[in-house]
Amino acid sequence: MKAELLILGVLYRGDFHPYEIKRRLSNAMVECYVDVDVGTLYYAIRQLAGGKLIKAMGREAVKRGGMRTVYRITAQGQARFQKLLQAQFEADGPVCETLYAAMLFLHLADLEQVAAALRQRIARLNESIAEIATLRPQLQPHLATGGLHLMEHLDQQRRLDRRWLQGVLKDVEGGRVRDVADPRRLAAAD
Repeated sequence: MKAELLILGVLYRGDFHPYEIKRRLSNAMVECYVDVDVGTLYYAIRQLAGGKLIKAMGREAVKRGGMRTVYRITAQGQARFQKLLQAQFEADGPVCETLYAAMLFLHLADLEQVAAALRQRIARLNESIAEIATLRPQLQPHLATGGLHLMEHLDQQRRLDRRWLQGVLKDVEGGRVRDVADPRRLAAAD
């Protein structure tokens, strides 16, 4: 699903061939948090085209010979993208697994829905932090050193995620969500 979200998100900006999609994702440093290899990318593009979420707009010549197919997102693809994007903001699970890819496209999301989803995530984290605070004194006498460090990490990670989500929510609610200043810079020179 992440490959689908990423491809549709890139094509939301314009018409591109698969190599350019991959290049734009690389320039956004997607590899730091999502594994999207070339095989997965091309497979996902074929699936999206077969599902009529994207369509071939033409072909362009490559310097070394050969041709590249240029794709465009369809109206159905735009609707699917919005659904996938919102689902990522609403998903339960670690921030790094659920939100990192979605954050690339925050400016394209329905910000009222995103704000509601972020508030829900923050509430779930508050519950988790409170649960750890209750369990910690009970378990501490019975845990080995490794277990104690794990309990500390769980607490710190949830607090960090909550602080980060609160910052995102503040920007969303304050109307401070924007795209990159110059979208052309997302493409690297040949």
